[in-house]
Amino acid sequence: MKALCIALAVVVAHVVVLAAQTRLGMATSYASYVGMGALAIGAILHVRRRQDEAHDPRWWMLVASIVLWLVCIALAARQSVVLDNPNPSPGDSMFAYLLYVLPVLVTVSSAPVAAHRRGALAIDMVLVVLLGVLFYARTFSLVSLHGTNDRQNALELAWMFDLENVSLALAATLRFVATDSPADHRFFRAVASFFATYAVAGFIYNHDIALGDYPQFGATPWDVLLDLPFVALIASLAMTPTRRHWHPPVYVVRFVQGASPTFLAVSVLAFGLMVMDDHPPLGIAAAIAAVVGIGLRGTLAQVDLADVDARPTRRPDMPAGLVFIDRMTGLPNRRAFDDRLLHEWQRPVQEGPIALLVIGIDFLREYNDRYGRAAGDECLRMVAAMLLARGTRAGDLLVRFRGAEFALLAPGTSLRDAVTLADELREHIQAQAIVHALSAVGVVTATIGVAALRASGHLGAPDLVSTAERALQRTRRGGHNRVGTLGTPHALPVDPRDTPHRPARGRSA
Repeated sequence: MKALCIALAVVVAHVVVLAAQTRLGMATSYASYVGMGALAIGAILHVRRRQDEAHDPRWWMLVASIVLWLVCIALAARQSVVLDNPNPSPGDSMFAYLLYVLPVLVTVSSAPVAAHRRGALAIDMVLVVLLGVLFYARTFSLVSLHGTNDRQNALELAWMFDLENVSLALAATLRFVATDSPADHRFFRAVASFFATYAVAGFIYNHDIALGDYPQFGATPWDVLLDLPFVALIASLAMTPTRRHWHPPVYVVRFVQGASPTFLAVSVLAFGLMVMDDHPPLGIAAAIAAVVGIGLRGTLAQVDLADVDARPTRRPDMPAGLVFIDRMTGLPNRRAFDDRLLHEWQRPVQEGPIALLVIGIDFLREYNDRYGRAAGDECLRMVAAMLLARGTRAGDLLVRFRGAEFALLAPGTSLRDAVTLADELREHIQAQAIVHALSAVGVVTATIGVAALRASGHLGAPDLVSTAERALQRTRRGGHNRVGTLGTPHALPVDPRDTPHRPARGRSA
């Protein structure tokens, strides 16, 4: 919220200085853009840290796009201030304005490919590099480093920016509408807010201001339009997680996620067609790469599904539709969990609340530091086997949630019963007596966040996940080896000094 207040204050100050028509107008506009970009980066890092999403690399990709946008501003300032170039469309900054969207485009085009994620990423990187080459070819077919005096070329460049912004706004909005997890909801809400605002503000500025009859940059309050996308982004980040009023059907979520890789390939194809007249070989290569890229991504997805279906770790009693398996533990993974949760939430005759236990293994990082990564993996496999043997009933689903966390989905279970079950699981994990010298109790323990909600029109499946995750975070703030809900943590008798004991520096472990 502080970042949003500061951003609004910057916008007001920007308008006041420009309205006064002082000689500081140009410098003020550039300073305002840099300040807004820095504020946005700070807000992203704050939210990422506060919401415990350090594992999610997509936020870094959004930061990378904003940093590249600041590079665009630096290049434009160099042309205006250092080189005293009055041309509104110098080639270097125009090329950079096309290039800055690439990191976000990769995240918007991402799709869940479990076993072949590296192969899918490699395909995306090839398409991204090719798209950058196409951006370069298209930009400098319209402008030079100095700029252009041809209004038609400048107008074509403006339409190209509009196409880029509108396409990203639509793609991000589709991903936002068809989200099935709180993390996706937060991220794509932020991206959609930024690019939807940028599409409108950029269109007005490029067509009515830069190519209109208004004075040059820095001499009109209309410059403040380019502050607004960052205000929208910061406002989105300042919003607390809200209840969803519409929850997409499972097939809509899976359709949008499955179609997401086409966003990047279609971008390559579109720009390939744009450069076809001036650079036929490059345009043909882009068209071929787009088709092959989509084909390979689809093939990887099908191979992944077939591979998981054939794995012996898939149990015969596993509910239909759970086709993604965590290879290390043999449990269903987060994607399988999302599928099952959506099905349970939208079940026509769902009786009773749906309970969720998020089980976090305490101090696993310290365990890996002391005993090695292989031992840490074996520890997780032992805990998974114990949870599977002790914690599931018919209809329950135990999954590897993320990293050092498991999740147990228990339909038709009250909060009281879920807390009782969580206490039992916590005790069983401790009773395994897996030696952990850096734990206060000397063995591996777990902290468990518990939530139980009834499916309704006011609550969605992501609300259950968010509640359980926040319950885990809140409980851990009070100690470890505990069970808690978001309301009142059920503290267990444990040493309040329960923190990992690290060996002194310089001594052998």
